[in-house]
Amino acid sequence: MKLTIKNYKEATKSIDFKKLPEVAQEAHKEFDSFADFYNEDKDIKEMLDNHFKIVEPYLKDAAKKTTIAKKSNTKTQKTAKKPATKRTITKKAKAPKKAKRKAIEVDLMPMEIKVIRRYLNFHNKSVTERQVSLLYKVIQKAATEKTIRKTSKYASEIKSISNDLIKTYKEMNATCKFEVPSSIYSKLKGIVDDYGVTPAVALIKRFINLYGNITKEKAQRLLTTITNSLKNGKVKQSEKEYDQIKKVQKHLNDYLESDKLLVTSVQLNGLKGIAGLGK
Repeated sequence: MKLTIKNYKEATKSIDFKKLPEVAQEAHKEFDSFADFYNEDKDIKEMLDNHFKIVEPYLKDAAKKTTIAKKSNTKTQKTAKKPATKRTITKKAKAPKKAKRKAIEVDLMPMEIKVIRRYLNFHNKSVTERQVSLLYKVIQKAATEKTIRKTSKYASEIKSISNDLIKTYKEMNATCKFEVPSSIYSKLKGIVDDYGVTPAVALIKRFINLYGNITKEKAQRLLTTITNSLKNGKVKQSEKEYDQIKKVQKHLNDYLESDKLLVTSVQLNGLKGIAGLGK
């Protein structure tokens, strides 16, 4: 299997990284710190692509161990005694709950919010010089390329973050326990908590991530989520992505019936464009 930024977490669940080279262990620990900026920074992209190449050979061993474990569990279940039959009580079907929405929903997460979120994720954690310097570098590059401007809504917060990263880097050794100043933590947390990706776009991204690595179980899980989202109003008919969500729903239904996912390259590229994955 070829690792990507999208399938990495799911694909590497069964790998014991303690048995991998130290450089792979460190990159794995830092994955979340860099993933958001994979398409934004050439150095981060190159580093993670190299990491994927190191890890890929270990995926086969992990898959073998998982298969053996499953077979062992199946045998155990077959030899176990059947439990006594219990009376089943039919519960009344509950009406679908109204979905909670974020205060600010966007198709693509703004760079400022990505930076603030990553900065907050450092809080109370052991971080390396590389993690601190790379986040600072992302801010500097965003300023140069005008993806974060002086007139940006959260320009002052980004400046505070940048200053704190510089201060931390100068004072730290190889690693340190990072603490976000209490004077700005609550405000930054409130900003990040207000933002969310539009539910329809999030579902489309999940479908794209399944493509080429789909299973009946994953397809059914996503189909259930989409069906529920349409029922409870999380995805509304008035939204511009509604028609695409209905098409994705049909693709999944067709796949579960025929075991074939028939999506043309034009359709897939169209979905990628909506989800901001066209790069």
